Amino acid sequence: MGKLVFAAIVFVVGLAASRMLASLAGRPDWQRSAGVLRLASRAALAVAVLLPAVVVLLSTFKVISAGHVGVATLFGRVQPRALPEGLNFINPLLDVTLMSTQVQRRSAKYDAASKDLQAVHVEMVLNYRLLPDRAPEVYQRIGLDYPAVIIDPAAQEVLKSNTALHNAAEILQKRPVIKGDVQRDITAWLVKYGVEMKEAALANIRFDANYEKAIEAKQIEEQKAEQKRYELIQAQRQAEIAAATAKGKGDAAREEAKGVADALRIKGEAEATYNARVASSLTPVLIQQQYLARWDGRLPQYSLGGGGAVPLLQIPGAPQGDGGRR
Repeated sequence: MGKLVFAAIVFVVGLAASRMLASLAGRPDWQRSAGVLRLASRAALAVAVLLPAVVVLLSTFKVISAGHVGVATLFGRVQPRALPEGLNFINPLLDVTLMSTQVQRRSAKYDAASKDLQAVHVEMVLNYRLLPDRAPEVYQRIGLDYPAVIIDPAAQEVLKSNTALHNAAEILQKRPVIKGDVQRDITAWLVKYGVEMKEAALANIRFDANYEKAIEAKQIEEQKAEQKRYELIQAQRQAEIAAATAKGKGDAAREEAKGVADALRIKGEAEATYNARVASSLTPVLIQQQYLARWDGRLPQYSLGGGGAVPLLQIPGAPQGDGGRR
């Protein structure tokens, strides 16, 4: 619209200048410069016509840059259709405002409270984008500063409603769950206003200083208790290992003793069996044979029997050649 106003001013001024110069050229006292005045009049008329024409022609084309849409207004009235990226042929009377549809980043700090009424301070990062088809509606109902108008209040309210469901001690432990709930609720909130939520991140979660000190002291005590529990478990394992080792040695000693006893028993049984077999095989004939096999052929000179000496006669020995056998 500003360009058309400029074109109209140029046209009026140029036309007026052309007429004034033509009037001067017709006056008797300007006869000497009449030719120059007429030429200047024609030039002013040409400028008055051509320059506004060029401005009007160029105003019928509008280039929308990538990642943006154009919101057109005619005398303050918003047009329902957004202009897409690229070259657009429009009414030259339209005013076009560019609005970004790229992903935007907004970071802010919010205060909330936990279920047990502890103050929670959260730095939240939101990634969002304007829905292209909803840009005229957002421009008309909210304006260009829609992040401050709808996104910040939505983030604040959603965060409060979600932290109020958890005790302070649970908030850090359930951070992924809370993050997912917050993102879901903010997405549902903003889509009603033509804004798409891409990602919500809880960048930093803090509590009041006194509560943080209490949490730190509790964590230190829990770590000490965990260390003691670990040491107790290790001591129990060492005792179990020592008991198992002792039991193993005792079992080995018992097995060794049992093996020795079994070996002695088997050896005794074998000897007894052997002796029994030998004893059962000792007949008088065999004994006589064994005696004769070991006899050197000499008879005793005398034998003591009863109460006196009984002389024995020596039997002549057999020749050496035949082994004493007859």
